[in-house]
Amino acid sequence: MGKRKVVSMKKRFRPQSSLAFFLLLLIVVYIVVLAWGYFAKEHISIYEVNTTDISDDAPLYGFVMRAEEIVNSEESAYINYYLSEGSRIGKGDVAYTEDTSGEVSKMLEQIRSKKDNSENISKMREVIASFYSSFHNANYSEVTKLHYDAENVLMDLNQGNLYSDLKKAMASSGKADSFTKVMAKKSGIIAYSMDGYETTKEEDITKKLFDQYGSVARKQMQKEGSVAAGSPVYKLVTSNDWSIVVKLDDSYYQELKDKTSVRVTITKDDISFNAQVKLWDKDGTHFAMLSTSRYMERYINDRFLQIEFNLKSASGLKIPNSSVLKKNYYLVPKKYAVNGDDGIGATRKTSDPNNKAGHEFVSLKSSLLVGDNYYVGKNTLSDGDILITKFGDSEQYRVHETGELSGVYYVNQGYCQFRPIEVLYKNKEYSIVSDHTANGLSAYDHIVVDPTYLNDDDFIE
Repeated sequence: MGKRKVVSMKKRFRPQSSLAFFLLLLIVVYIVVLAWGYFAKEHISIYEVNTTDISDDAPLYGFVMRAEEIVNSEESAYINYYLSEGSRIGKGDVAYTEDTSGEVSKMLEQIRSKKDNSENISKMREVIASFYSSFHNANYSEVTKLHYDAENVLMDLNQGNLYSDLKKAMASSGKADSFTKVMAKKSGIIAYSMDGYETTKEEDITKKLFDQYGSVARKQMQKEGSVAAGSPVYKLVTSNDWSIVVKLDDSYYQELKDKTSVRVTITKDDISFNAQVKLWDKDGTHFAMLSTSRYMERYINDRFLQIEFNLKSASGLKIPNSSVLKKNYYLVPKKYAVNGDDGIGATRKTSDPNNKAGHEFVSLKSSLLVGDNYYVGKNTLSDGDILITKFGDSEQYRVHETGELSGVYYVNQGYCQFRPIEVLYKNKEYSIVSDHTANGLSAYDHIVVDPTYLNDDDFIE
């Protein structure tokens, strides 16, 4: 047999492998470049404008002062009441009756038992609902207030006609003279609880007094049984005028020092009213007395009230403070504006190289009308330009005066348009602006969060 021939096989170069590697490398480089460009680029954040309220007022606890008098019984006797709490009584009207035997009290109980008390059940529900809406754990004063308010409702069983019903019953039984009528010596509003602060005056106000918030104990004067002579039987508030005294920090003091009145809101039921302001200092503490003649009966049994001032609040369109920018414009009185084929504009005087005078129309479509002036961009007009009215050269205006507007970049159409704003209130993060500003913003508009590197007409990618 012949020898086998050994053939050496050499690997041949495959250009396809190198090409694939090169393309893959190119794709990777392209992706890296795109990623680098994306992360290195300033991204534009957009904010949707919305309508809302902002309130940064911190609640304050106020001490309530009224014209209050405690009326005491004239003798030891059973006290019989006929007026519900909060009723107005005139001078000389029957405030209550006294009987030494207790017979009148028994007869009153019989009369009350026959009366329909469905209205008082409704009142009781209101009292309990009010308690649940304002209750805070461990607040002793709120619990005791519920107790006394409920007691007042239970004793207020059709009091309006009770005295006349009693007179008829006593007359028919032949005992018309067995009780004594006690008349009111002053007119006012009846209340049946006391807390010991009825005689507090402005000069008695101290910083320490406000430590009593939440621990004021009310004593009920309207009760069954006999009372000793000189015992308190009711309270009479003799004026509709009342005041709330609050302690102020330096911030509130600065806000109020130049004001004669302020808007006050009672937080527990969201009642607001205007109050006259009186400020004074005592022992290094600022105090304010807030006086009004409204809603006195509503809070007749409150000694402390939580309030808010409407100083640091506003309603309108909410925008980030970072969105706000300021721009300078040339001011053009609106009487120099004319209507042209391209809309509103102005007529500017020109001259050719031979100093021959002429006129040209300058569009003011991108300008903003604020009050009696157009705010015109500095790329539209130049300092020293001469404008004329539609009546000719007889009246001219030289462009020179400038004005500044605060605004934001509005981007609903995909590019930056300056819109003026009127700031009503601002805190550290947001501003509330008016929704009635001419050429301004509306709810659901889209604006740029940070316009630092943007200009008018820039497109938003």
